[in-house]
Amino acid sequence: MYTQCNHCNAIFRVTMKELTAAQGLLRCGECDNIFDAMKNLSQTLPEERRFAKLSTVIPAEIEEPIPIRPARPLEKLLKRFLNIKSWHSRYFLIIGVSALVLLLILQVLYISRNWLAQQPMTSALTQQLCALMNCDVTIPRDVRAISLLSRNIYSHPNAPKVLTISASIQNNAAFPQPYPLIEISFLDKNNKVLALRRFPPEEYMHNFTEKLMPIGVPDELILNITDPGEDAIRFQFRFM
Repeated sequence: MYTQCNHCNAIFRVTMKELTAAQGLLRCGECDNIFDAMKNLSQTLPEERRFAKLSTVIPAEIEEPIPIRPARPLEKLLKRFLNIKSWHSRYFLIIGVSALVLLLILQVLYISRNWLAQQPMTSALTQQLCALMNCDVTIPRDVRAISLLSRNIYSHPNAPKVLTISASIQNNAAFPQPYPLIEISFLDKNNKVLALRRFPPEEYMHNFTEKLMPIGVPDELILNITDPGEDAIRFQFRFM
């Protein structure tokens, strides 16, 4: 006997035993739709459906498919077509999933950009990418990790009442960081501040281009400041 799915019009060969066991309800092997096989039950294959595919049907309560041999050689061509269609579906599915994964990774990197900017291995790359993408990133800084390696003061050779201070500073942090604001103060014998001046990086770095202090590399700097007079007996540095 033959029956037909009312959803995709696929034709199936069935037995009365199968219909009785499933109470007339079968699952279409083509569209997975459950249909009433008794409504379109026929003893013969209709002439206009002679070349339609005889597909596998599954009783609604049974999970295992019932194997049925194809009625005509046309079934091989249809299977090949379905396999090609399935391959294309998997191909586009892989592309879609890959795009979603890439988008998720970019979102995680964007959210973690400040943390990545503080890591020695990813700091420079993170700042370069954020510069290209025009996103804000908080550059880590720790002025306590900047050390004064040497300092010296002497009268300016060409300008009267001007003192020249030469010094060497170094970034000992585990990450590159912005150059600090340097405060120089002169004190008398009672530790009273007689003169104070703060120097931005543009004033003490030659050809400063807003670059970061490298890790463990000394920077030599020259500062000029007005002579505070004979009462000043010492001076001190402070990084800000």
